[in-house]
Amino acid sequence: MTRKRKYKKRGKSPDYAGNAGFIATIAIAFAGIFVGSFSAYLGQKGATATATMAANPVRTAKKVDDRAQIDREKLIARILAGEAPPERLTPPKLEKRRASAQPMPKIIIIIDDMGIDRRATERAIELPGPITFSFLPYGKHIADLTDAAHRRGAEIMLHLPMEPKGAADPGPHALLTGMTGAEFLKNLEWNLSRFDGYVGVNNHMGSKLTADIAAMKTLLSYLNHKDVFFVDSVTDSDTAVRKAAREIGVDVFSRDVFLDDTVGDRTEVKKQLVLAERIARETGYVVAIGHPRKETLDVLGPWLTTAEARGFELAYVSALETINEPISMKIAGGPTIRF
Repeated sequence: MTRKRKYKKRGKSPDYAGNAGFIATIAIAFAGIFVGSFSAYLGQKGATATATMAANPVRTAKKVDDRAQIDREKLIARILAGEAPPERLTPPKLEKRRASAQPMPKIIIIIDDMGIDRRATERAIELPGPITFSFLPYGKHIADLTDAAHRRGAEIMLHLPMEPKGAADPGPHALLTGMTGAEFLKNLEWNLSRFDGYVGVNNHMGSKLTADIAAMKTLLSYLNHKDVFFVDSVTDSDTAVRKAAREIGVDVFSRDVFLDDTVGDRTEVKKQLVLAERIARETGYVVAIGHPRKETLDVLGPWLTTAEARGFELAYVSALETINEPISMKIAGGPTIRF
């Protein structure tokens, strides 16, 4: 069922937007929407808080089919190991059907880290679509760039900075495990208020925060209230996103392939696109994430223009909400790690 999107309004300044959003959040919490998730989290450290769900979220998702998810991940693992699966995850029905009636495998391309390098961002926006761009909220003139993407007909996401393992800097106003609940929600609201029109959120870095189930319950509950879905970039195999989503009853999605982990290597990008195609053929769809790097864009442009001729349907990330089961599952697999 298609949901009507709620577009975000920009505040007059970052500090105002954050404070106003935080006050509004507390008011909503006392009204009972977030009682379970936030009452245990507020005033405590994200790494140690235990979030519970005393009240149902605003939107209750269907029960996640973990068995189907496990089957899909096993199939993807076989593909990564170089094996040749004997058949697709969901075998075709026995009755004869015309080839034209078969659904085309969907390929969902997300380009994240958008909005920092203006020239690279503008070049990426010119790519043929459908394609989804995920913008970092702290980029300069970020609203102008997201508006330009919208004018080109692209779908956009918010690339939410989160704490990684190690010493890398996720950027200003990132969500950190050591924050109190008040700090966490204030930073979250600041990020969400930076531009309009995003359909979903995915994590920038975040290998440490996504392993914190209390923090993820709080984040997913809040996004659910905003009617915005979450895509786990799967920057680490220890991610607790799926477990948090299952416990509070919301939908989440995950990426399957990173296109350009090896910076500056066109051959690697081509190899990962071949892998993405195979996963799409075997499971019905694939979610691939890349970045607005010169080598990635050089390879991706021609590939996008020929994908349909090779039997694939390019789709926006929002297609994950409507892909028919059992051809594919609500949560994509995350077979490799980054960061």
